[in-house]
Amino acid sequence: MELYHVVRRVEGNSSLGEWDDLTKMLVRAHPQDLVSLVLPNTRYLEDVTTELRVHSIAADFLCKAERNGEKFIVHVEFQKGKHARMGRRTWEYNCATTLVEEGLAVYSFVIYLVKTPTIDAPPFRIALKGGEEIHTFHYKNIFLWEMPPEVLMQKGMEGMLPLLSLTKGAQRTRDKTVDDMIGGLRAAGKEDVLALGEAFAGLVYPTKDDERAIKRRFAVFQEALENSWFYKEVIEQGMQKGLEQGMQKGLEQGLEQGLEQGKQQGLEQGKQQGLEQGEMKALRAMLIRVVKMHFPDQVSLAQEVAERSTIPEALNAKIDKLLLAKTTEEARQALQEVE
Repeated sequence: MELYHVVRRVEGNSSLGEWDDLTKMLVRAHPQDLVSLVLPNTRYLEDVTTELRVHSIAADFLCKAERNGEKFIVHVEFQKGKHARMGRRTWEYNCATTLVEEGLAVYSFVIYLVKTPTIDAPPFRIALKGGEEIHTFHYKNIFLWEMPPEVLMQKGMEGMLPLLSLTKGAQRTRDKTVDDMIGGLRAAGKEDVLALGEAFAGLVYPTKDDERAIKRRFAVFQEALENSWFYKEVIEQGMQKGLEQGMQKGLEQGLEQGLEQGKQQGLEQGKQQGLEQGEMKALRAMLIRVVKMHFPDQVSLAQEVAERSTIPEALNAKIDKLLLAKTTEEARQALQEVE
């Protein structure tokens, strides 16, 4: 199955195919290339994850880096659509990271994937009503649609080539863009993200003609794509999603079937219970009537016994003994017998 269809199928049913998840997969594969893109001449050292996960910080990308002998943290957020509080959110992540990673400055970037009408421009400021500034936070916005495609084709940034279809003028040069992306990744030995390149292209170029063209260009790499970690992750998460949906559907069907069976069983039990209750009502009335006719001084006791009794057979037995009783004492004994 072509990856274009796999991503589309999974995208429709889960968050895996969404832009945010694709970018996270991309930077996970080649973090140095992302660092080089936002801060040239900077060396990636290691991810910042463990402590920050404990502190519930869900930044898109955090790593320790080094430039000119100085160590600091690079923080990157990817944004596709409008976010009314993007500046504040970036500031919050920056502050939280700074508190956890004491002694290291945090350099923040927001990479906008597609053109957005309203964008928070840095710096982010917090001020009193009178205008006095309390906080001024500087960060950088990067707009991919303004970035010349040649930037991503530079040595050391090829791992970001799957984003080439988002760069300046790429929508008007679909075939060249896809070919440059494939050629650049292969030349750099970074075929492991070819599948991500196809996925992004599939999201940027949405028509049937686009689909056919993209599939043609990636067809010769199908085996390599299917062996890539990204393709396997898509399949794995797609299968997991399918399993969850299947379990949910089975649960719903089982519940519906159970309700139907329960309804039917309840109806049958209701009928049976109704018959039993009708029988008990008739037996209680008969018991009291027999006592009234033959032993009127025992009516109060008969009423208590009738109200207390729950077993039809026991009531029948009492009625039989009452019909055979010759004295009040025998009637009283019959009524007082334990069921």
